[in-house]
Amino acid sequence: MGVLSEKVVIVTGASRGLGKAIAMRFADQGAKVAILARTEEPHPRIAGTIYQTADAIAAAGGLCVPLRCNVGSTEDIENAVNSTLEKFGRIDIVIHNAAANFQGGAIDIDPNRWDISMNVNPRALFLLARGSLEALKENGGHIISVSPKLENSIRGASPYMLSKQLQTRLTLGLAEELKEHGVAANCLWPDGQRTSEGTMMMRGGYVDGMLDTALFADAALAIVTKDPKSYTGKTLSDIEALKEDGIVDLSCYEPSEEIKATRYR
Repeated sequence: MGVLSEKVVIVTGASRGLGKAIAMRFADQGAKVAILARTEEPHPRIAGTIYQTADAIAAAGGLCVPLRCNVGSTEDIENAVNSTLEKFGRIDIVIHNAAANFQGGAIDIDPNRWDISMNVNPRALFLLARGSLEALKENGGHIISVSPKLENSIRGASPYMLSKQLQTRLTLGLAEELKEHGVAANCLWPDGQRTSEGTMMMRGGYVDGMLDTALFADAALAIVTKDPKSYTGKTLSDIEALKEDGIVDLSCYEPSEEIKATRYR
């Protein structure tokens, strides 16, 4: 029996990368996981689908349900939340990891991409929190937003980072509003690069200094195992979250030689 036995978790963007690592780690700790993502068919350049994540969890003895969901769609999120409740009967943890990452300045970027960034990043968090709130209140739940500290550089007017900063602002607002209901809301962000498929593809493959996505998953686990009534309204890096639990030796998160050999063309 793991520390999340009988808990039900929604993880967005779980077909690969950080989301997949979180889903697998939480399932390993006994959680029932709803995997939300758009990717049903393999991408020609980047691996990972919701069904592959589900198969990996099942092969390890975990329990999950893959749900095709475009988090930029109000209807898709409502359906996914309802499907999770119908399948598992409760929701204890919501982790919004999915993101629209369009690079470019505020003036140069296509207005449609600006809208997508806002819809997929902060607006989706709002919809997930609103849709899951009554279930989260029942047992004292956790919301984790994968978004940065407000003091982090936003690198100009990148719609991606602006939308992520807004997502953080929303999370802190939720923490204040929901603390009377025993629901925590916290932000978590990687301190450095992790070996997610998306990051490695953008970098052309493994880059020195990258650490395994398991580090981020363990940091998320450290947050949700704390008391939601008192541990809320925080913006943490993954390394800080682990350090709070006394974990400072990160050598176990060194990527495998196979991952280090990965290259994208």
